[in-house]
Amino acid sequence: MGKVRGKQWLAIMILSILCWTAGSMDQPVWANTGDTLVITAVPIAAVLGTAAAGYWYYKNRYAQPADARGRLGYRGPGEFFVGGFLGGSLVQNATWDYRGTLGTHVPDMKIDPGITGGLKVGYFFESLPIFGIEAEGSIGSQTQPSQTVRLNPSLLNTTVGQVKRQSLLVWTMAFHFLARYGFLATPEVPFGRLQPYVGIGPGLVMLYAEADSAKNFSLEVEAGLRYLFSKNIGMFVAYKLSQQWAVELEAQQLFFANTGTTAPKAVFDFTRHQAIVGLSYHF
Repeated sequence: MGKVRGKQWLAIMILSILCWTAGSMDQPVWANTGDTLVITAVPIAAVLGTAAAGYWYYKNRYAQPADARGRLGYRGPGEFFVGGFLGGSLVQNATWDYRGTLGTHVPDMKIDPGITGGLKVGYFFESLPIFGIEAEGSIGSQTQPSQTVRLNPSLLNTTVGQVKRQSLLVWTMAFHFLARYGFLATPEVPFGRLQPYVGIGPGLVMLYAEADSAKNFSLEVEAGLRYLFSKNIGMFVAYKLSQQWAVELEAQQLFFANTGTTAPKAVFDFTRHQAIVGLSYHF
């Protein structure tokens, strides 16, 4: 009964995360509506597919006699986990390179702090429990505020420009290689209730602005601390870094000299820091 209640509690928590995250975000006007459904389905499908494959593996592993360990064909169940998280995100100021008929650079482009939320599913190996893998899907909201910017080089004899406010929606699908260490071992949780961990791996990020979208590979890094209240229920806090290089958005408006306006391509690095807190179910 305790396990059932734990699963129900986690399911309610995950649904709440999805509803709260979606309802809290500004809705950008997506330019590429033709492929929006395909692109935004990738994080959800990947996480759910990984979860389904892991559950199938768990249910169909080889039979485990009491003395099977060490024998040919032995496959330990290891440790699967699923979880959900919420948090805040901060994008570093960056130089935006506007490329068009009139090209210029805008240093220190500002993007306001935002929110993020997502789901993860993973597995720690039975034979090497300090190592594991996980797949993660998340969605985040950021706002690029209206701001006065410096132009380098100048355009139409002015070094001052204006950028209008726009909403940014960030879909991320990440795959992490994990390493952890255990403290506070107990008979119920022999690896240790307190588990600092790190992860690194590739990501696929879809950045939706109000006039265009960009799809890029990224480097995803995380460092966190998990505490298991029981062998099944845990809580974690983590810092996450997502780094993209040379992101390209089309039709980004830049106003200058009161008479000139252009809608060129903008190229920039997108460095996103996140602080999250979440709950996980282990089995």
